[in-house]
Amino acid sequence: MDLKIILGAVAVVLALYSSYLYIRDIFRGNTKPHTYTWLIWSIVTWIAFFGQWVSGGGPGSWATGASAIVTTGTLLLSLKGNYGTKDITNFDKLCLVFALIAILPWLLADSVLWSVILASFIDVVGFFPTMRKTWYAPKSESFSSMLVDTAKHTLSIASLGNYSLVNWLYPAAVLLTKFIIVSEIIFLRKVKKLR
Repeated sequence: MDLKIILGAVAVVLALYSSYLYIRDIFRGNTKPHTYTWLIWSIVTWIAFFGQWVSGGGPGSWATGASAIVTTGTLLLSLKGNYGTKDITNFDKLCLVFALIAILPWLLADSVLWSVILASFIDVVGFFPTMRKTWYAPKSESFSSMLVDTAKHTLSIASLGNYSLVNWLYPAAVLLTKFIIVSEIIFLRKVKKLR
């Protein structure tokens, strides 16, 4: 069996496992997803998946597709009852508006490359409300889910069928943001223990 197929399949399993961990933590009351972040991620993950798929991403696009499905599910869950965060600031609103405005050039770009570049940029902007929320409440994010996500995106990149900018940019951008949030959580939890 082709190594890229194996890596792609493992990345999908990690995507599903990461989502399980995140949703489990939501139901336990340990994690409060930021609705704006998950709305932005839902939109851009679908964009990135279709971009990878049509550009020959192969098994490397499978994890992005699985992530698009579960990200949309998490968005819907964040809208229900007390599952999502109520901590919405003007900064968060600004990030949402900026990300939504940035979708317009994507719609007009008529280019898979520019679509993925803009989707990657929008995804990073969409992460800012979660980073801000986590700064003040480091236990409001699922550390284990974020850690598994770093492995998922690493394997996703390794299993790409074609290493073009269109295919590796989005998972690399998400990998970077997940690494930042994992580092933020570790740092803040250590600092809070020292106090």
